[in-house]
Amino acid sequence: MKVQRCVPYDVIVVGAGATGSWATKELTERGWRVLLLEAGASMRAPPLTSTTSATKVAEVASRYEQMRERQRTQSNCYACTPYTNHLFVDDVDNPYTASEAKPFFWIRGRQLGGRACTWAGYTYRMSDYEFKAASRDGHGTDWPISYQDLAPYYDRIERFLRVRGSNESIPNLPDGEFCRPTALTPGEARLKSAVESRWPERKVIPGRAISMESLPATSASSVEMIASPGVQSVLAAALRTGRLEIRTHAIASHIIVGATGKAAGVAYVDGASGAVQEVSSRAIVLCASTIESTRLLLNSRSRHHPEGIGNSSGLVGRYLMDHVQVKIRGHAEAAAPECVDCVNPNGIYIPQFRNVATRTARFMRGYGIQGGVPRGTGSRDVREDFWMAAFGEMLPRIENQVSLSPGVKDAWGIAVPHIECSHGDNEVEMAQDAQAALEEMADAAGFHITRRESTLNRPGLCVHEVGTARMGEDPRTSVLNKFNQSWDVDNLFVSDGACFVSQGYQNPTLTMMALTARACDYLAVQLRDGHI
Repeated sequence: MKVQRCVPYDVIVVGAGATGSWATKELTERGWRVLLLEAGASMRAPPLTSTTSATKVAEVASRYEQMRERQRTQSNCYACTPYTNHLFVDDVDNPYTASEAKPFFWIRGRQLGGRACTWAGYTYRMSDYEFKAASRDGHGTDWPISYQDLAPYYDRIERFLRVRGSNESIPNLPDGEFCRPTALTPGEARLKSAVESRWPERKVIPGRAISMESLPATSASSVEMIASPGVQSVLAAALRTGRLEIRTHAIASHIIVGATGKAAGVAYVDGASGAVQEVSSRAIVLCASTIESTRLLLNSRSRHHPEGIGNSSGLVGRYLMDHVQVKIRGHAEAAAPECVDCVNPNGIYIPQFRNVATRTARFMRGYGIQGGVPRGTGSRDVREDFWMAAFGEMLPRIENQVSLSPGVKDAWGIAVPHIECSHGDNEVEMAQDAQAALEEMADAAGFHITRRESTLNRPGLCVHEVGTARMGEDPRTSVLNKFNQSWDVDNLFVSDGACFVSQGYQNPTLTMMALTARACDYLAVQLRDGHI
């Protein structure tokens, strides 16, 4: 295949999702020329276009057939439907392998916006109860940063994305920069009253999420068709600087290593033509998603980095985590026929209440609970569907790992990951406790449970995978330093979920974006001062 060489950029960012978009914004606004490589398309495929019932049914059936034939893994995700399956990868072209004894569902989206196109917009801050958890319970390692290090970046992102939420003064769920509060629906208010009166340590608060209707407007550009308004607005801000170039259908294969052992650029396959391209830059920021970034690191082998770039510790791929989940569904009698400002797309949230100040359960760490009771209409006897789901922290264990699958390649000839990940005894105990807590709170509110999903979900299905290129204080026991910079290669940064040291119970996307903003602040200074 033909190799094409291009003029250098200051920074190459790989991946145009939640973290990649923030990397481009932070760096271009500081004056640096950035090339953004995205493996997928620039615009999402059109939704169902049929206008008559008969043709619409046929189109839905056709998409179901496509999901059965080409998206057998992706269709296990609740969000992958005939209306959204264009936002998920083709499993035939994008294979991976996993142990039969330890199945893992790797859910992916390749398009400008990445998996942020199917992100629900949950935005919860982590705290020092998570960053310094190892100091409290003795498992694993503390993060090399504290909450105070990240707080200014949480502020920056929440203000830009106009996050809605309420100030609650909960120590292990810090308050944020909220644009406005969100009201509870009558059913949610009923749950709050029942739970907090019986269990004062459990707080039922409005969910915190991006205020979709009030995001900054975007001008016509290559990002105008993105399904995620949050990422759309971030990329649009970067494009307005005139210093961002976006290349789509650019499937990164490996990081190019220069004569000194530093990262010199990125090699990628043009998904349309099949041509191999090489682009060079002063620095590289990997934001391709946890497992994809790890795949790139492991595929980037050279005489300087025989086990993969940045892998002198042997820990690239180790400590993979995904949240534990159990849930219930059912009905709740409407508490009132009217509700003021009940537009609450993310329902309620109950922060971790087990093992917060001291260990109070048979397991370590804990779980948070998401849920919702939609607004009823009509008389007070209207019944409303409700749901509650517990998301629990998976402990970091070295045996949960990503490696390269011998002999298996994707449609573009790139070696694919092999994933081995399973729950341990701690996750099993946590799930049992969480299921009991869900049921007792629903019962206290007078809700009728019709469905219990108490069996632990297989790893991957929460789509919150993190770890595999952890930050740390010591290059012997971590892959990255406290600024997401490779210990081995100082012009290489990894700022997506791969950098997590431990998982926490909170949804990880807000923390990933804050870490990216912080890393790019540091990178910009290093570039300015000539250190990179």
